[in-house]
Amino acid sequence: MKCEACGRKPATYRYCEMVDGELVTLHLCEDCAREKGVAALAAPLVNILMGLLGGGSVGGREDEETGTVCPRCGLSFAEFRRKGRLGCGACYDSFRDDLKVLLRRIHGSTSHVGRVPRALSDGVEHERELRRLRAELRSAVQREEYERAAELRDLIREKERAGPPEGKHDVDVRRDDE
Repeated sequence: MKCEACGRKPATYRYCEMVDGELVTLHLCEDCAREKGVAALAAPLVNILMGLLGGGSVGGREDEETGTVCPRCGLSFAEFRRKGRLGCGACYDSFRDDLKVLLRRIHGSTSHVGRVPRALSDGVEHERELRRLRAELRSAVQREEYERAAELRDLIREKERAGPPEGKHDVDVRRDDE
């Protein structure tokens, strides 16, 4: 996803703010986030690891706790940070946004970009292409480029109808925004 402020660099920060009772979300690159005062320079690796383990950061700055609790096992996000382990499968859904932030800090991304088994590669590429087109469609609608949005919508429908290449129908890839 491209930065919504400059439109050039990849967005690495998500900034949310309540405006007139509605949640407004901006996806910003590091430079635009810094200019808007949203983000400080990236923390050193030791601060990230200390934060994950619940020990706070070396500089004394603590990340805000969300207060989120898993409805199935009762694990809080703060407790997960202290233990370093999730309590059950439902924790992944309960802490989805917080886990994305941690993954982005550690790995620089929330999407798997490594190797894919050869037998699944065509299907995975098909899903990645659909995901990319859907993101481009959302962006075109936000920019009010409705002709481009209609082209993308039709292309997505065509690719969905065609499905993944022959014999590659056993792929289940979650979208990055789920």
